[in-house]
Amino acid sequence: MSAGMDAPAPSAVVSVVGLNKWYGSHQVLARVNLAVRAGERVVVCGPSGSGKSTLARCLNGLESYDHGDVTVNGVRISPRTRHADLVQANIGMVFQQFNLFPHLSVLDNCVLAQTWVRKRPKAQARAVALEFLEKVRLADKANRYPSTLSGGQQQRVAIARALCLDPSVMLFDEATSALDPEMVQEVLETMIQLARDGMTMVCITHEMGFARAVADQVVFMEAGRIVQAAPPEVFFGDDADPRIRRFLKQSL
Repeated sequence: MSAGMDAPAPSAVVSVVGLNKWYGSHQVLARVNLAVRAGERVVVCGPSGSGKSTLARCLNGLESYDHGDVTVNGVRISPRTRHADLVQANIGMVFQQFNLFPHLSVLDNCVLAQTWVRKRPKAQARAVALEFLEKVRLADKANRYPSTLSGGQQQRVAIARALCLDPSVMLFDEATSALDPEMVQEVLETMIQLARDGMTMVCITHEMGFARAVADQVVFMEAGRIVQAAPPEVFFGDDADPRIRRFLKQSL
């Protein structure tokens, strides 16, 4: 992975080149370059307001940007990207909020996305949904409604729903920040298992223990810029940038 001012390699699954975004006169992303290759696990961290979630939303076509390029699996991503191209890009996203349909069962939440996006027959979609609910250890909750589950369980359903679409890249935008502390670990364990399975992942998170355990690269952002991108052993080392050491002191 490369970041900062160097242009990402053309072989990258996720490629961000010279990304700039303003809200009025406030620049929230400034010349961001980022590349993620197949199978890499990249953790993006930084203080509140550093541009992390805005970057994630640009990667998924939910946020516009003013200059630069974002491509995933060779598909240029922006809010104007056609639905068919987003499907081709194979992006799965898990948000801070679970965004489950409250009137649908856990199983039907996982089925609906497949029948709509992948055009799968309902029987096949149900089989796939049960497979991934088993993977996140919630197959026994398939017929329950989201409101009957804990926050951690709901987030694991959201992860299963995203996996049902066979994404080649998973984006996690602060997937544990809306959870009570005792529920965080169960979601992190699911994310760790995905990492062990070789899923390409971009994780916006403040969970530095997770970053140390599974990341291939840790990217630190501040004021809309990438300050450093480094392997965990360098990022958490004694020679880290003073801004990173200050951030880690507050986070760990």
